[in-house]
This record gives sequence, C-alpha cells and structure tokens, in this order.
Amino acid sequence: MQTDNFESKPKSEKQLISGDFLQLEAQSPWSGLPEDVIERILLWLPLASTLQFRSVCKKWNSLFLSDGYWRKRYGMDENQDQEVKRPAWFFLCTTGKFSCAFDFEMNRWYKIPNPSIPQMSIIAAAGSVLCLGNLVAECKILSICNPIKKRVKQLPPTSRIQLIHKATMCLNKDAHSYKIVVAGEENSIISAPINSRVYTLYTEIYDSSTGHWRMADNPLPNAKFGSDPGVWCKGLFYCITELPYGVVRFDAEGGIWSELDAAMPCSVSTPVLAESNGRLIMVGRVVNNLNKEIEKIQIWELQSVGRDIKAWTELQQMPPSIYSEFMAPLKFYSPLVCSAIGDWLCIGTHLSPCAIAFNLYNYTWKSLPSDPLFPGNRNFRLLGLCYMPALSGWHL
Repeated sequence: MQTDNFESKPKSEKQLISGDFLQLEAQSPWSGLPEDVIERILLWLPLASTLQFRSVCKKWNSLFLSDGYWRKRYGMDENQDQEVKRPAWFFLCTTGKFSCAFDFEMNRWYKIPNPSIPQMSIIAAAGSVLCLGNLVAECKILSICNPIKKRVKQLPPTSRIQLIHKATMCLNKDAHSYKIVVAGEENSIISAPINSRVYTLYTEIYDSSTGHWRMADNPLPNAKFGSDPGVWCKGLFYCITELPYGVVRFDAEGGIWSELDAAMPCSVSTPVLAESNGRLIMVGRVVNNLNKEIEKIQIWELQSVGRDIKAWTELQQMPPSIYSEFMAPLKFYSPLVCSAIGDWLCIGTHLSPCAIAFNLYNYTWKSLPSDPLFPGNRNFRLLGLCYMPALSGWHL
C-alpha cells in the first residue's frame, strides 16, 4: 500500500523545463522574472522553507519534488545516480501528531507531522526514511514513510514475530535499498497463559531489495533489551541490554548475534549508544551505589586497548554548570535520549525541553534551543534519531 497526500504527481524533467512551468499571475511581482531566474532564487531556499513553498501552487510543489531541482541545488551531474547528501537533523519522536527535528545548519527546531496510522509510531530511521510500528502491543505489519515527502508504504507481514522487542533499520551498501531488523516473540507464545509463558526471542530481517522477510541464523543471546534504540557502526548493529547492563551486536549479513566483550563502566546507569563517523560512543549516568544519587553524566568511546581487546574509555564529562541545569528535572530512573549528528553528540530527556550537544571533534559544549513540543507528546518512550531530510528519493 502506498499513499500520496498530494493531488498532483511530480512532473517529468521535460515538463519541468517547459515554457509554462513557472508562470505566475500577472499581478505577482515575480511575473516579470524569467523562469530560470525564479528557479535560481528557489535553489537558495533553506530545506525547511521548501516544505512551506510547496504549498504555494502545484507547479512549485512539482518543482521541489523533482530530481532535477535537487541535482541543481547540490551541484550534482545529471547522469550521477546517487542519493544527495544533506546535513542531518536531530529527530525527536514519540506518540502524538508531531515530532520535532533540530537543524544544526539553521540552529532551529522544526515541527514535523507524524503519519496518521492508528496504533503506530516511529520506531527507527535510516537516511530519509522512518520505520513505523508498535513496540507495546502485537504488531506483525510495519510501514515506512518519508515525513518530508508525506508518503507511506506498508511492508509485508513478518513471518513469525508478532510482539516486537527491538527494531532497527539501516541502508544497504548500495545506498539504494535498506534492511529492517526486528527481534521479538511469536504469536503462540503471546497467547500462552502467563504461568506457562516461555521467554524466547527470534530475529527477522526485511530487505527492500528482495521485498521479503527472512529468519536470522541463530537465536538472540539470553539478555533483556533496554530502552536504547541502538545504532549501526561499521556494518554491525549495537544495542544496550539490561539486568545487568551490557552490549550486544548483530551482523545482518550473517544473521548472527553476539555479546560485546567489553566490561561496562563501573556504576553506569541508563546508558545509551551513538555512532559518529565510525566511532561507537556511549553516554550514561555515573551513580553513587550507596545513596543512588547521580554524580555525573559521562561520555565513553569504545577503543582498542590491545590485540583483539576492546574497552570503554572515558572521553568527556558534562561540565558542572551544564550538568546542574540539565539534571534538575530528572529522576533517578529517567532514560536519556542520545544521537550523533555529524560531530555533534545530542543528549536529551523526555522530562526537559533542554537538549545538550557535545562536539566530538573539538570537545566543546552547547545548549540547544528549547524543544517546541515540550511537554506535550513526551513520555519515557521518546526516541532520538539521526534523520537525513530529503524530498526526492528511491525509497517510496
């Protein structure tokens, strides 16, 4: 199933350059400008402004949805067959009608309408595509969407899994297709009586290049997934497990789960992972085990400390002046939200409108403007994702 919220479909390249494409009303101050001049002006619009300008008329909507416009905007050769790379946004999402995204280039937040699909919310992202599903109730059918393009596509049902515990998404090496990985329980187990229920997890992989789900080769290690959405780093998916805290990784090519052989930092609490330019980063609280008070927020990086030996090494501690303000509304068990946008490591929480960013290149800190959706549409299931905004694309 595929839906399109716009009445008119994108025009072909020949139609886009036809003489009547950008004709405006005679009384408009734009009417005296040549068409190529108008198009050059529109090429300078910030990406978020193109969303607003699409509603001016059907012709401008078609222009902003065309591959030709984006190739000109980013100086790409007409015969170059690749996805246009744009600055990523820090995307905050949970249940509700809107998500919000922070644009570091413009230093501002944008409100992004969520797809109106009953009992579904955003659970993962890859490139310009979001994955929709349900992590708290039975869910056998997922959807993908491009919130900028306002298109939604329903995927085939999973083969075995019906109650999803963990979901993630990544682009394939060709960058023209994607994979979705879900781990969860099958229907027969969900229907079993509570006292006879067996806690067994399975893994399924959907590949958009084939359009089918397949089972992973081996079962998941005996560990409980945490609230951390996990990240992809150098072709592997990493996520936090709880009771006790640890990290597991998944190789989608081989369908194999394994435990990361690196001891977790002492007294760490509510850790979350992020990936930046091939670096695996972890953010978490350091807690005093005697009185359960939070002593600091620490950043670690997974590094090699010997042959085939990995360890979490301390990278930076949140400065006291920033820490005191950021931690004021938080409770001991409040989860952190984290995502890396380029060199910026963004840290937030559902209990505060304030998000903090740490630059992994020059080790500087900055406070982001207040989240415009706070406190509405905020709960402990808040996710922080890296999203690449794009109007054109091959995904949908």
